[in-house]
Amino acid sequence: MTDAWTPPSKRNPLRADLAGLGIPEGQYRLPSPDAYLDAGGSRDGAARIDAHFHNEIPLTDLQPAEIAFLRTYFNRQIEEQLAKTLAHFNAAVPRRYAKVEPDDTAHIWAKAVAADADDVQSLLIVGPTGTGKTHYAYAVLKAVAETGRGLSWAALTAADLYASLRPRPNGDSEAEFTRLANIDVLFLDDLGAAKVTEWTEEVTYRLINRRYEQCKPSLFTSNVPPAQLRDALGERISSRLVEMCERVVLKGHDRRRGAA
Repeated sequence: MTDAWTPPSKRNPLRADLAGLGIPEGQYRLPSPDAYLDAGGSRDGAARIDAHFHNEIPLTDLQPAEIAFLRTYFNRQIEEQLAKTLAHFNAAVPRRYAKVEPDDTAHIWAKAVAADADDVQSLLIVGPTGTGKTHYAYAVLKAVAETGRGLSWAALTAADLYASLRPRPNGDSEAEFTRLANIDVLFLDDLGAAKVTEWTEEVTYRLINRRYEQCKPSLFTSNVPPAQLRDALGERISSRLVEMCERVVLKGHDRRRGAA
């Protein structure tokens, strides 16, 4: 009796022991056996690497040169991806915030998002006008880019959000809503600054609630004091923000007025 045939879709996928190599989890291209040969490796070494990818032998059965080759191969991909994410950030960030630098808190949050976005609270950045909330949020986005994970992001003010989603002829506002709802990291600036109407409240709640339900991390900034969020945004929105966000409070004088 022959062994039962296993469809390709049910077979174990090729993979490497990334943890054993000290490589962060992620999606990587695996080197072909020829890649190791081209790097000066032996055919026996190429065969062992291929056997490891097929889960036939553990990483510890590979020779030091073969392990070093894999580390170099995957680290090169990490460097390439990091260059791409930083280039995208530099191209997309407004010129005023091009020189932002993340602090330790921003880096910690960004690394948590890159590791497991489902287990990270969003950030609600509050403080008086001119205390650097937008600057800080872009610094957090730069920290996300510096993880090199290729996470998609979008940044816009609440006023621009409403303008982009307002129904208009030959426009697909629902498609734009879906894009913003599903993007990996969303930065919504000046929440509560625009005039509240029944329509803007509904749009804001739909977007925040959708991202909450899908465990999508977000950044929100607001000039509204935390105690007044309910009055400014409505019960449903303020309640959802309290539940899904860690609060970052920025204090100080109005830097814009001081620079005038």
